[in-house]
Amino acid sequence: MSKILKRIVNVFVDIIVVLILMVSIIVVMLSLTSKSSGVPNIFGTAPLSVLTESMEDTINPGDLILCSLTDIEDEFQKGDIVTFPIELNGEKVLNTHRIVEVVEDDNIIYYRTQGDNEETNPEPDTDLQTSSTIVAKYTGTKIPGLGNVLSFIRTQLGFFLCILLPMIIFFIYEAVRVVMNLMAYSKEKAFEEAQSAVNNSELTEEQKKQAIEEYLASLGQQSGNAGNEPEVQTPADGNNTNVES
Repeated sequence: MSKILKRIVNVFVDIIVVLILMVSIIVVMLSLTSKSSGVPNIFGTAPLSVLTESMEDTINPGDLILCSLTDIEDEFQKGDIVTFPIELNGEKVLNTHRIVEVVEDDNIIYYRTQGDNEETNPEPDTDLQTSSTIVAKYTGTKIPGLGNVLSFIRTQLGFFLCILLPMIIFFIYEAVRVVMNLMAYSKEKAFEEAQSAVNNSELTEEQKKQAIEEYLASLGQQSGNAGNEPEVQTPADGNNTNVES
């Protein structure tokens, strides 16, 4: 493998590693914030995966939507798309619907919500929401298809395949690269020492060349003939030997 190709491979591997590290940091942050606040977020922005068809065609299944975290003092308007927890099959999950009506009763403001897809949500939601139950508001930004990817990565299998396995492969690759660099460095140092010893001896140029070649041949046999031996060239003017690797 040429030096240029090795350099390209190394740069490519480094880029992949940086991307994997970034994704793993994001996943860890989402997991930690989800446990603490109930909403996975990064510095107040919640990337949420849409799994159902209730908000088609505004938001489609598999979309990743960006929502901003809300406070109990926030007020909302008709038409806002908000996220709130609901209980589904005995499990607490986040649901994102549009506010279709603002209701005030005894100085308390309630929000009636409904999905945009009238086929799956022909009627408004049964439960009214308040500022204390609404946890996030849709910013209008969505990334089609990325929601499915994020949901898969957050599973045990997805985290192993997308994060742990590439990292294991990277560390093995780096270990092999370090060993090869150490072997190359040791061989280069040994060659320099041999060349210095030969140059300081009282030998003819031809004898110096032969001595270095014999030394490198013995070194290659000891290391299992790993790597190519440098080519030794003797200048016609009789000056010190130059080595071209």
